[in-house]
Amino acid sequence: MEKAKLVIADIDNTLVVKRQPLTERAYNAIQALQARGVLFGLASGRSVEQLHNLEEQWGIKCDILIGYNGEEIYDGVKGTTEMLYMMEPEWIKEAFEIMSPFESRPYLLQNGFSLVRTIDPAAAASQAYMKNATPARVVKDDTEFWAEPAPKVGFRVAEEDMPAIEARSAQFEKKGYISFKTETTMYEFCNAKASKGDLLKMFCDEHGIDMKYVWSFGDMTNDITMFEVSGVGVCMLNGSPDAKAAADIITEKPISEDGWADFVENHILKELA
Repeated sequence: MEKAKLVIADIDNTLVVKRQPLTERAYNAIQALQARGVLFGLASGRSVEQLHNLEEQWGIKCDILIGYNGEEIYDGVKGTTEMLYMMEPEWIKEAFEIMSPFESRPYLLQNGFSLVRTIDPAAAASQAYMKNATPARVVKDDTEFWAEPAPKVGFRVAEEDMPAIEARSAQFEKKGYISFKTETTMYEFCNAKASKGDLLKMFCDEHGIDMKYVWSFGDMTNDITMFEVSGVGVCMLNGSPDAKAAADIITEKPISEDGWADFVENHILKELA
């Protein structure tokens, strides 16, 4: 394996335990990478604006941010942000039809608000976690969700329902959009062109970085496209079975034991020393 020139990581349950702060060990690992000339980035289902908020909270500066699971990209080298893809209203409406048999709590970002049916504990916790969080707005009815295009739509669900949700979703012929599990209790729908891997490759092509020098980290289905294009794809020990199967390496420790930082220290930074 080649020495790293770029390291990029998913956030929840990859870089940090969900809704927990960046640990001192992980912070130090990021600083050590960048001090050695390695670019660092985040790839998430959150918007680039939200990722900038996390940068500020954690005291880090990223060279690349991939938002909305591959619909938006911030190029820190050029200082530019592009929103490349959106979900059309009819696709959002069909996503609600797919999810209709299940108890779920949908949300999407639209016109500076996070649209929700109700401010449930999970939504409140998400708001509390983010500094300068996008304000939530409770809709009058579901038609507001598909009133206009939006980057993505997500559904918080019961973990025990996820296999049935994935099975039902697979039965639908989706034209223009895709769906996938992003957490054990989160199912999301995005434009079919959205891909963390494609935007990662686009950034590397723009800046002359050979993909064999890229190390990507993730834990769920939506991270697999990064594994596919990177020189080394690393799945967390706590990751989903499909993500583990697609990765080149699995970390020795889960995120609950600072598994990301542990891996970077023992495998990437040692090679750069």
